[in-house]
Parts: sequence; C-alpha cells; structure tokens
Amino acid sequence: MKHRRVPVHSLGISQIISFGLLFYAFAQLKTPLAQSTGVNETMILAAVSGALVIQGVLALVIGQWIDRFGGLYIMQGGFLIGAIGLGLLSFYPSFVWICACLVLIGVSYAMCTYEVAFGSAVQLDEPKARRNISIITFYGGIASTVTWMSVAPMLEFLGLQMTCLCLAGLMLFGAWRFWVLSQRYQQEVPQISKTLEPFRWSILTQSEKRVLVTMGSISTLGFLTFTATSMFWINLFSEKFADPALAVVLASLYGPFQVVGRLIEMKFGHRFDARLSGIVATMLMPLALTMIHSDAVEIAVLAMILFGMGQGVLTVTYGFVTNLYFRASVYGRAKGMMIAPRAVIAAMGPSLGGVLYAQGADQFLYVMAGLMLVAMLLMTSLLRLPPTNEIHLQPNNP
Repeated sequence: MKHRRVPVHSLGISQIISFGLLFYAFAQLKTPLAQSTGVNETMILAAVSGALVIQGVLALVIGQWIDRFGGLYIMQGGFLIGAIGLGLLSFYPSFVWICACLVLIGVSYAMCTYEVAFGSAVQLDEPKARRNISIITFYGGIASTVTWMSVAPMLEFLGLQMTCLCLAGLMLFGAWRFWVLSQRYQQEVPQISKTLEPFRWSILTQSEKRVLVTMGSISTLGFLTFTATSMFWINLFSEKFADPALAVVLASLYGPFQVVGRLIEMKFGHRFDARLSGIVATMLMPLALTMIHSDAVEIAVLAMILFGMGQGVLTVTYGFVTNLYFRASVYGRAKGMMIAPRAVIAAMGPSLGGVLYAQGADQFLYVMAGLMLVAMLLMTSLLRLPPTNEIHLQPNNP
C-alpha cells in the first residue's frame, strides 16, 4: 500500500501551541485575570471548565466535519477562532467579558487539539497511524513545560494584556500555517467525499457499541484527571515545599516525561498490542498520584516522571486504539461519539479539582488515583474485544 506524506511535525508543533495557549496557560493566567476583574480564582476556573464543555457540545459536529472536509481545514478555522478569543481576552473589562472570550477559546479548543490532529494523521496515512499519532503526541508532551516556562516571564515583564496579545499572535500564525497545509495536503485524502459512509449508533454492532462506550469512559476518566491536576500541580508543590520556583520545576517535569513515554512508545510500541500499552500507562498514573503524598522532593520527582510517562503513552492509546476498530472513513465520527460525553464530564475537572483541593491535597490526590484505577480496569476489558479494522490486521503493516 502506498504511504502518503503527512505533515506530522507541523501537526505536532500545533499541539504545543493549541494545548499550551488554550489550556495550560490558564494555570498562570487565572490569578491575574481574577485580580483584574475582582472575582476569585474559582470563578475563573469554572469559566475555563465551561469552555471545555464546548468541546463536548461540538464533538459530533466536528467529527462529521473531519470525515467530510478533512482535519487540516478544521484546524485552520480553530486556530483563527483561538486568535480572536485570546486577542479579545487582553481587554478583560469584566468577568462576563472573560466568559465570552472563553466561549471562543472553547470552540477553538474543540477544533485544533489532539482529536482533530489525530483525524488528520489517520486520513492522510492510515497504515502508519500509530507512529504518526505517537510523533504528534511527542510534541504535545512538552506543551505544559514550554507554556509554563514562557508565560511566567511574559506576565512579569509584559503584563497580562500584552501577554494575551502575544498568545493571540501565535494562534494567528497557526491559522496561517494550516491554511498552507490544507492547500498542499488535503487533496491527497481519498476518504473525503460529499457523501459520507453511514455511521450512526443504531446501525453499529454490539461489539462496536461496547468499544465506543469503553473507550469513551476511559478517555473521560483520564481527561478528568488531566484537567483537574494540571491546574493544581504548581499550587500543590508550592504548599508542600514552600518554594515557588521548585514547584514550577516539579510541575514542569510532567511534560518532558510525557515525551519520554512517547519515545518509548515510538521505538517499541509496534511490538505490542496498543491496548497492553494503555493498561501499563493507566497503572503508572495512580501509582504516581499515591507517591506524591510523600514529603520527600526525590519521591515527588519520581512521581512526576511516572505520571508524565503514563499520560504520554495513554494519549497515544486514545488516538490509535480507536483506529483498531474504526476505519479512517468513519474515524472522525467515532471519535466524536467518544468525545461528546467525555468533554462535558471532564470539563468539570478544573472546578471539581478546585472543590477537592479546598478540602485538602490528600483527598484531591486519592480521588484522582481512584479514577485512574477504574480506567485501568476498563482498559483491561478491551482485551476481550478483538480489533476489526483490516488495515491493522495485515502482518506487514508497520
């Protein structure tokens, strides 16, 4: 089978920008935004949660758009909308204004983060989907580190308004880049047509429905944990070790070791069933969350390494295991069905995390670990459902 070129590195770099500016940045923006509008940080986090809900509301529609028009076109629009949202956020005259900007940011998040990038990779070269998804997530793994290390000095030296405008400029660059890519690559996608292959819940087999429900549940639990913890690592380590600089370093370990996990997946993953990789990943995360209870810095370092590696591999699992069961021509809509409930529930992560964290860091960590243990059991249950996508059943497929 002929392999088509995939702009995989551009797709990867786009995830540093989109995840970094549309999500991770608010771990640091929340405080100055709250201070500038006279509300508490919990209200800002609730607004961020609301923005994430939009991904769930739009998931089915965007999944259909991916299958019909191609992921590269969708990402072009997503980056443009994100640039507008962040640009308007720089004015921050009131909490209502911030909420309105976050609506645009939520729409952008739904249109230019992992699920759409994965859809593009699967459409452009389905046989190499696992490797290409691994490369995309390799870049995404450093989004938190790059963002947190960049936004802090920007806020200090430029202030909130100029920081938001700079972030908007980066999103605008992303929109231009995907306009170029869509002109260059999208015509090569053979699956795209105005007449979509039928794909709806009522015509799916019982096995396909079980895969969608199981993967949707795993993804929901994992993303809920991800969104909740991402907003509080810096707070948690600052309080535990009374050293804000050390807290940023510890929190930032998460990103590079996501990359390490994905490098291991890229190098050795093809030797193993992707579902087994997912089971190992979901085992590492509750172990790491339990270890963070320790007051030793060395244990905190090891815990963040394990947590990052687990999250890194799990993100690849989300993207590729779906393709084990659903072909490229319906991949966007299959992911849409999984994402819709996940995004709505997982969007509660920042606000739920705030409520739990207010009760104490220990309770917060125990609940997060419990969620990932359930995810591990669900991932194990997938081993009873044999893959059905014939492209990945071919013995010579990489």
